[in-house]
Amino acid sequence: NNSGENKAEEDEPPAGSVPPLRDVTQHKRSVAAGSVVSEKYRTLVDTKLTKFGHENLPDFSKIPTQRARMLKFNLEEGRFDSFGEVLEVKIDPTPFARGNLRLAHHMLACLSKDGVKEHYVAKISIDPFEDPKNYLDDVATQQCASEYAKMYNRYNPPKRVEFVEAFVISLIDRPRAPLCAVERYIDGTYKKHNNNWGFINNKHERNTPHAFSHFTYEASQHQLLICDIQGVADIYTDPQIHSIDGRGYGKGNMGKRGFRKFFSTHRCNAVCKFLKLPLINPKDPKKELLTVPQKALMENDQVENVKLGFSGSLNALPKLPAFKNTRRMKEPLISKNKETGTCCNCALL
Repeated sequence: NNSGENKAEEDEPPAGSVPPLRDVTQHKRSVAAGSVVSEKYRTLVDTKLTKFGHENLPDFSKIPTQRARMLKFNLEEGRFDSFGEVLEVKIDPTPFARGNLRLAHHMLACLSKDGVKEHYVAKISIDPFEDPKNYLDDVATQQCASEYAKMYNRYNPPKRVEFVEAFVISLIDRPRAPLCAVERYIDGTYKKHNNNWGFINNKHERNTPHAFSHFTYEASQHQLLICDIQGVADIYTDPQIHSIDGRGYGKGNMGKRGFRKFFSTHRCNAVCKFLKLPLINPKDPKKELLTVPQKALMENDQVENVKLGFSGSLNALPKLPAFKNTRRMKEPLISKNKETGTCCNCALL
């Protein structure tokens, strides 16, 4: 990640506004509890996820191996299932990027039958009191967004989109086998295009990400809106989903307020028009300098309404040590490093 002067960037949301959370009191308590961890890493990594590059990869030969069990989300059943055998993973204890809620760590693992080790990103909460269920919610939300990306691509837009496949691992050699979210590492320049509270990246404005968000609102029969679109090119990660009733889909679901915030700043572009979406505050087509479809309108009469079976709330939690007595937990999942005297995430070190 690039590091430099701590100056405000035009393409970043205002400080303190991202991401809005349903339980603000709990969030403030968690941030206070995690301040030691947050401050420790603030000087190590840039606070903005801007560049993922191979030049910053760790020396995995010096990182110890630990065992993990993978859990994948079953969208049809609305639950997480244990997948495959026990894995061997290596996770760099020093994060290479820091978001508002998560630290991103390089991870090496062999998840396929061909025995090839591949590069992944392990995302660990800054909050030491993080409810482990939040990892499940984040991954379920991303898999749901992935289904809508597939629907979007069926209409042959000028640029296809996808969400990186995400899953959860349980680090079974650690006390209480803590969880972390994992996804494939993407090499390239990372951009945030919108957020879950009406922010639009005007410095690096693009048509496709915003048209996709608008598409999800229409395709879901106005029941959902996928936003917080970010990633490398049109390979996205870490979305948020608003639902009409404000239920499910993790901490960033702001319900109807989130819908209103999105449409208060959204301007329909050439891709929205191509998809025959109801035009909202449309841009002047004569001034359209961004991605424009070769055909003005798609061949379909309209976007088909599709409702996924998943309601946004998990039907059941997996039977894992991380979920035992979480309500009674008085000590955070943070341990004191006796050698350095600093706090570190016990899931990693």
